Amino acid sequence: MNMFEKGLDMSQKNLIDEEFRRNLFEGMQLMSKRISATNDDYFDMLKEAGFDFSEERIIEDYSHIKDLRALDDTYYEQYGKTLDRETKNKVLNSDVFLTLLTRIIPAHFDFSETGDPYFIQSEIDRICNNDLRKADQKEIEKILRAFVVFSKTRNHHTIEDSLELFDINGLLKEMIRVCHNRDASFRNLMKEMYECYKDLDPKIFPSVYKEVKKSQK
Repeated sequence: MNMFEKGLDMSQKNLIDEEFRRNLFEGMQLMSKRISATNDDYFDMLKEAGFDFSEERIIEDYSHIKDLRALDDTYYEQYGKTLDRETKNKVLNSDVFLTLLTRIIPAHFDFSETGDPYFIQSEIDRICNNDLRKADQKEIEKILRAFVVFSKTRNHHTIEDSLELFDINGLLKEMIRVCHNRDASFRNLMKEMYECYKDLDPKIFPSVYKEVKKSQK
């Protein structure tokens, strides 16, 4: 390669590097705009794109399904595909529905009462990403109650395929290990868990498991 070819090759590399930096900067600016946009900002943008959304509508829709992922999928099929294909507003895309749902739903619904798997998994992730030994037992109990509601409202009775997590039994075993208040209320909660999930590990709470098995004979 002669000096001219080397210079040309270097120029092309600089152009590629410059384009990469420019795209990265624009991407970061776009992400910043999306994060800083308020719910009302998004509702206004959706209205400009031809979709009439409001917090009240999202609350109403969720109250019927109580499943964030399912509602997000519904919104995507009904509106998101068109939005991604036709909108000229770079800040706005089909991700807006997930953003609004994750902002609005927790302020109006308790996941321990809805049994929404999205929020069960989010709460497990949050607790496990911190020091599990310092977890509040009440927070763990809310997760267990949510699992019970999930099972009863969806007629689902296997714990390992209830969430997109590996070894849920193992996670629950570690979480329940830090629950030192094993009073009657907690034992009843674990009893419901064993009654709801046929594959819940007997070693998590052996004495309660034996009680449940004895009562089922």
